[in-house]
Amino acid sequence: MRRTLVEEEIQNLSFEVKEGESLQLNLAAFSSFPNVTLEVHVGKDATFEGSFADFSDGSGTFNANIYLEGEGAKGEWRTASIANKKSRKIINANLYHKVPHTEGLTDNYGITKDEARLSFIGTSAIDHGAFASATRQSAKIIVFDPHSQGKCAPILIIDENDVKASHAAIVGKLNDEHIFYLCSRGLSEEEAKRLITLGYLKPIAPYFEEELGQKILNAIEEGI
Repeated sequence: MRRTLVEEEIQNLSFEVKEGESLQLNLAAFSSFPNVTLEVHVGKDATFEGSFADFSDGSGTFNANIYLEGEGAKGEWRTASIANKKSRKIINANLYHKVPHTEGLTDNYGITKDEARLSFIGTSAIDHGAFASATRQSAKIIVFDPHSQGKCAPILIIDENDVKASHAAIVGKLNDEHIFYLCSRGLSEEEAKRLITLGYLKPIAPYFEEELGQKILNAIEEGI
């Protein structure tokens, strides 16, 4: 099943993905930041894929809690976000492995500009007895301006030995060598920055329907 929610449709939500089922949930915000909590319970051999495209103004905390409660359950979460002006955004994506043979992934990419602050915070927890499970976190933020800030704080809580768990967190400015290379090929510095940033956030778009995916690409272009 595929479900897409936009703007005011994004509220405090709870979903149950039953045995053998799949749910692809796509969330997109363009005006106001959704200060809400999402809970997803994933059953045996079920799959959940969540995507959050955030190009909104405003501040707040968005929570996504994914519970892998049946053997063979899989959960994935992806975010692309731009924080600008004086916004303060916290995106908190958590994975809870409750039983054996579960797989989880969180993959968050963001840009912070002007005087904004963007934080990616997430916990991947593997409970005792959830052996042969695998979890991975990735969070990356590009900081555009001297007064903007980015924070990545991945947390692993592992209470089992026979598991695979990893995380990666990167916060920094655009790579000067990449900009120099593109400028040497005839692009202006502004064009080079735009091209790099578009490639950084663009992968979120294909998870959405074509018309909304194009709106997301336009929002990325406008935001950078």
